[in-house]
Amino acid sequence: MTTSLGTAPAPRTRRRRRYPDSVPIALAALVLVRLLEIRGGGSPDEGGFLVVAGQWRAGGTSLYGDYWVDRPPLLIAIFKVADATGGLLSLRIIGILAAAAAVLLLSSTSLRVFGRRAAGWTAVIAAALLVTPLYGAIDVNGELLALPLVALGIRAAVEAVLAEDLLLARGAGLLTGFTAVAALLVKQNMVDVLVFATVCWLLAWRLHRIGGRRLRDLAVLALLGGALAYAAVMLVALAHGTSPAGVYEATYPFRVEAAKVIAASTSDTAAVRLHRLWLAFLLSLAPAVLAAFAVRGVWRSRFPEVVWAVVATGAWVTFSVVAGGSYWLHYLIESVPVVALAAGALSLRALGLLRVLAGLVVTSALVAATVVVLHPTPTPGSTVGHAIEDSARPGDTLVSLFGDADILRTTGMSSPYAYLWSLPSRTLDPDMARLRGVLGGSAAPTWVVVRGPGTVARLAEHGAMTVIEQRYRVIGEVCGRTVYLRRDLARPPVDQDGRCAGTVLP
Repeated sequence: MTTSLGTAPAPRTRRRRRYPDSVPIALAALVLVRLLEIRGGGSPDEGGFLVVAGQWRAGGTSLYGDYWVDRPPLLIAIFKVADATGGLLSLRIIGILAAAAAVLLLSSTSLRVFGRRAAGWTAVIAAALLVTPLYGAIDVNGELLALPLVALGIRAAVEAVLAEDLLLARGAGLLTGFTAVAALLVKQNMVDVLVFATVCWLLAWRLHRIGGRRLRDLAVLALLGGALAYAAVMLVALAHGTSPAGVYEATYPFRVEAAKVIAASTSDTAAVRLHRLWLAFLLSLAPAVLAAFAVRGVWRSRFPEVVWAVVATGAWVTFSVVAGGSYWLHYLIESVPVVALAAGALSLRALGLLRVLAGLVVTSALVAATVVVLHPTPTPGSTVGHAIEDSARPGDTLVSLFGDADILRTTGMSSPYAYLWSLPSRTLDPDMARLRGVLGGSAAPTWVVVRGPGTVARLAEHGAMTVIEQRYRVIGEVCGRTVYLRRDLARPPVDQDGRCAGTVLP
């Protein structure tokens, strides 16, 4: 029988569901392992985003204060909260809370759709994938911070279809739209909620689980929720001097241009990272869960609209990860909801098989985490930053060419060059005219760090290396990075004995 938001369905008696004991155990294990995985220095993204967020204000010279980065404002706002409440430690705590919230919300969806047993398996798989270094899950990044919003949006989309209370259904529809846009304002490719909700609601309508009026009302409410999320975030951004037009240019047109830059690159770095990405995905054993779900968990489900929404979201995630171009391991975090919910659905059809697969996924995650905990990998940027920090004086500035934005965070310095990451500089300053202007101008940085022979070749090609050699002298080499000091200044030599090696997975 079809229902709509304007027609209340007949009440029916429902047995109260509760979480299985494995859910709190999975949450406790996730928190413990993530605490053990915390390393001393921040990653380039962690340190760089904290630098950008810490100086984000109205009146700056670039998109976010004096810096430019191709990320949406809600992500920078979260890092601003972390910067104001303790910096890197606060950020790591936020990351733990985000991961735990995602596990709880995904298990709640599984409980609502597939039942109590499924909720436990969903929690176990999600927690394992959110502690494994194979998923790039150690550091706090945009995918991790967007994940609880995606998980909440999926939970709301399901409730909008299954809820018998009309007010609850309306609220769920509104929340679906809100979280869909909020996730995009953390990480611009995370349209997972939109894909999931669209497929789930359309199939529910086609299968006569909801009526046309309910579908229409849910769509309108979702649009309203999305508009509210967008307005709220953009008001905050405007208050800090960041325009909606600038955000749009940075998050979408820029990505198109950046993809062309990556495609035109003669370096094989992207191909190497793509190989590592797929290898890490295979070693995580997540593909085995998805394969079993495709064979045993998709067909003859009691809730085909949810199952096929998971399938559609999985297709989007595959495209999103591949289209990213840079192929960092943390891209895989976007697949966590799909794999975890697939495990929940599989528990109804092939419990014995799922037990084996879940054991393998958990074992893989714990082995990888143990290796990294016992042999942590220091971030080169942090090592370089500490070496320079010991020789620097108050008021010194620094430019890192290119990347290693965490050097600025470690040293506490600012950069007169707006592009702290390699891809923005390659895309928006391809001939290095802005860089040459900074290096040759009155606001030339005290320190310049050059990352490897490939960077030296690029700098030489566009004339920037000539400027560096004229105005700077080599003062040391740390972790394969050459450290330059301006010739008109005197500083003690930098410590070149910092630890740079460690465990690299896979």
